[in-house]
Amino acid sequence: MTITYREPRQEDGGRIHQLVERAGTLDLNSAYLYFLLADHFRSTCAVAEDKEQLLGFVTAYIRPDRPDTLFVWQIGVDAAARGQGVASGLLKNLQDRPWFSDLRAIDLTISPDNQASQALFTRWAEKLGCPITRQPYLSSALLGGDHQPEDLYRIELT
Repeated sequence: MTITYREPRQEDGGRIHQLVERAGTLDLNSAYLYFLLADHFRSTCAVAEDKEQLLGFVTAYIRPDRPDTLFVWQIGVDAAARGQGVASGLLKNLQDRPWFSDLRAIDLTISPDNQASQALFTRWAEKLGCPITRQPYLSSALLGGDHQPEDLYRIELT
Protein backbone atom coordinates (compact mmCIF):
# COMPACT_ATOMS: atom_id res chain seq x y z
CA MET A 1 0.00 0.00 0.00
CA THR A 2 1.27 3.45 -0.95
CA ILE A 3 -0.39 6.13 1.16
CA THR A 4 -0.54 9.69 -0.13
CA TYR A 5 -1.40 12.59 2.19
CA ARG A 6 -2.69 15.87 0.80
CA GLU A 7 -5.04 18.79 1.32
CA PRO A 8 -8.61 17.83 0.49
CA ARG A 9 -10.45 19.17 -2.53
CA GLN A 10 -14.10 20.18 -2.53
CA GLU A 11 -15.13 16.89 -4.15
CA ASP A 12 -13.56 14.98 -1.23
CA GLY A 13 -16.37 16.22 1.03
CA GLY A 14 -18.73 13.46 -0.10
CA ARG A 15 -16.07 10.78 0.34
CA ILE A 16 -15.32 12.03 3.86
CA HIS A 17 -19.03 11.96 4.71
CA GLN A 18 -19.29 8.36 3.44
CA LEU A 19 -16.25 7.29 5.46
CA VAL A 20 -17.73 8.78 8.66
CA GLU A 21 -21.03 7.07 7.92
CA ARG A 22 -19.34 3.68 7.33
CA ALA A 23 -17.11 3.97 10.39
CA GLY A 24 -20.05 4.49 12.73
CA THR A 25 -17.76 5.73 15.52
CA LEU A 26 -17.74 9.48 14.81
CA ASP A 27 -20.54 12.01 14.96
CA LEU A 28 -21.97 12.14 11.45
CA ASN A 29 -22.42 15.70 10.23
CA SER A 30 -24.14 16.74 7.03
CA ALA A 31 -22.45 16.12 3.69
CA TYR A 32 -22.67 19.87 3.15
CA LEU A 33 -20.44 20.49 6.17
CA TYR A 34 -17.78 18.08 4.91
CA PHE A 35 -17.84 19.84 1.51
CA LEU A 36 -17.29 23.19 3.27
CA LEU A 37 -14.44 21.80 5.38
CA ALA A 38 -12.78 20.25 2.32
CA ASP A 39 -13.12 23.53 0.44
CA HIS A 40 -12.99 26.50 2.84
CA PHE A 41 -10.66 24.88 5.41
CA ARG A 42 -8.55 22.73 3.08
CA SER A 43 -5.27 24.24 4.26
CA THR A 44 -5.88 22.94 7.80
CA CYS A 45 -7.42 19.58 6.81
CA ALA A 46 -5.90 16.48 5.21
CA VAL A 47 -6.89 13.25 3.51
CA ALA A 48 -5.01 9.99 3.13
CA GLU A 49 -5.53 7.81 0.11
CA ASP A 50 -4.16 4.80 -1.69
CA LYS A 51 -4.77 4.79 -5.43
CA GLU A 52 -7.63 7.27 -5.04
CA GLN A 53 -9.31 5.18 -2.32
CA LEU A 54 -9.93 7.37 0.74
CA LEU A 55 -8.26 5.78 3.76
CA GLY A 56 -8.65 8.58 6.27
CA PHE A 57 -9.10 12.27 6.96
CA VAL A 58 -8.55 14.93 9.57
CA THR A 59 -10.62 18.10 9.80
CA ALA A 60 -9.24 21.07 11.68
CA TYR A 61 -9.31 24.85 11.66
CA ILE A 62 -7.51 27.82 13.17
CA ARG A 63 -9.69 29.20 15.96
CA PRO A 64 -11.01 32.66 15.01
CA ASP A 65 -10.76 33.82 18.63
CA ARG A 66 -7.23 32.42 19.00
CA PRO A 67 -5.31 32.63 15.72
CA ASP A 68 -2.37 30.79 17.31
CA THR A 69 -4.50 27.71 18.12
CA LEU A 70 -5.48 24.83 15.85
CA PHE A 71 -8.70 23.02 16.72
CA VAL A 72 -8.70 19.41 15.50
CA TRP A 73 -12.34 18.54 14.97
CA GLN A 74 -12.49 14.99 13.59
CA ILE A 75 -10.04 12.34 12.54
CA GLY A 76 -11.17 9.10 10.99
CA VAL A 77 -9.59 6.08 9.35
CA ASP A 78 -11.37 3.44 7.27
CA ALA A 79 -11.66 0.14 9.14
CA ALA A 80 -9.55 -1.64 6.49
CA ALA A 81 -6.64 0.79 7.04
CA ARG A 82 -6.59 0.95 10.85
CA GLY A 83 -3.38 -0.01 12.60
CA GLN A 84 -1.23 1.11 9.67
CA GLY A 85 -0.25 4.56 10.93
CA VAL A 86 -2.74 6.49 8.80
CA ALA A 87 -3.99 8.70 11.65
CA SER A 88 -0.43 9.55 12.72
CA GLY A 89 0.43 10.28 9.09
CA LEU A 90 -2.49 12.69 8.81
CA LEU A 91 -1.33 14.58 11.90
CA LYS A 92 2.26 14.62 10.61
CA ASN A 93 0.97 16.06 7.33
CA LEU A 94 -0.61 18.96 9.24
CA GLN A 95 2.54 19.38 11.31
CA ASP A 96 4.61 19.75 8.13
CA ARG A 97 2.53 22.63 6.77
CA PRO A 98 4.12 26.12 6.82
CA TRP A 99 1.50 27.64 9.16
CA PHE A 100 2.11 25.01 11.86
CA SER A 101 5.20 26.84 13.16
CA ASP A 102 2.99 29.86 13.97
CA LEU A 103 0.87 27.85 16.42
CA ARG A 104 1.18 27.99 20.20
CA ALA A 105 -1.45 25.33 20.97
CA ILE A 106 -3.60 22.54 19.58
CA ASP A 107 -7.09 21.98 21.02
CA LEU A 108 -9.32 18.97 20.49
CA THR A 109 -12.12 17.16 22.26
CA ILE A 110 -12.34 13.45 23.04
CA SER A 111 -15.02 11.48 24.84
CA PRO A 112 -13.83 9.67 27.98
CA ASP A 113 -14.32 6.20 26.45
CA ASN A 114 -12.36 6.90 23.24
CA GLN A 115 -9.07 5.35 24.29
CA ALA A 116 -7.78 5.13 20.71
CA SER A 117 -7.97 8.92 20.22
CA GLN A 118 -6.56 9.56 23.68
CA ALA A 119 -3.55 7.37 22.82
CA LEU A 120 -3.15 8.92 19.34
CA PHE A 121 -3.02 12.50 20.59
CA THR A 122 -0.89 11.64 23.62
CA ARG A 123 1.64 10.04 21.24
CA TRP A 124 1.51 13.11 18.98
CA ALA A 125 2.19 15.42 21.93
CA GLU A 126 5.13 13.19 22.94
CA LYS A 127 6.52 13.29 19.38
CA LEU A 128 6.20 17.07 19.45
CA GLY A 129 7.93 17.11 22.86
CA CYS A 130 5.02 19.06 24.34
CA PRO A 131 2.71 18.62 27.31
CA ILE A 132 -0.92 17.63 26.87
CA THR A 133 -3.62 18.51 29.39
CA ARG A 134 -7.26 17.49 29.78
CA GLN A 135 -10.23 19.18 31.40
CA PRO A 136 -14.01 18.71 31.25
CA TYR A 137 -15.58 20.70 28.44
CA LEU A 138 -18.98 19.65 27.09
CA SER A 139 -21.38 17.66 29.27
CA SER A 140 -23.79 15.01 28.02
CA ALA A 141 -26.63 17.36 28.98
CA LEU A 142 -25.25 20.06 26.67
CA LEU A 143 -24.65 17.61 23.84
CA GLY A 144 -28.03 15.94 24.10
CA GLY A 145 -28.90 12.94 26.19
CA ASP A 146 -27.19 9.93 24.63
CA HIS A 147 -24.00 11.71 23.60
CA GLN A 148 -20.91 11.08 25.69
CA PRO A 149 -19.36 14.15 27.32
CA GLU A 150 -16.35 15.65 25.56
CA ASP A 151 -13.16 16.57 27.40
CA LEU A 152 -10.98 19.37 26.07
CA TYR A 153 -7.39 18.34 25.42
CA ARG A 154 -4.73 20.96 24.83
CA ILE A 155 -1.24 20.43 23.49
CA GLU A 156 0.92 23.41 24.47
CA LEU A 157 3.51 23.90 21.75
CA THR A 158 6.85 25.13 23.02
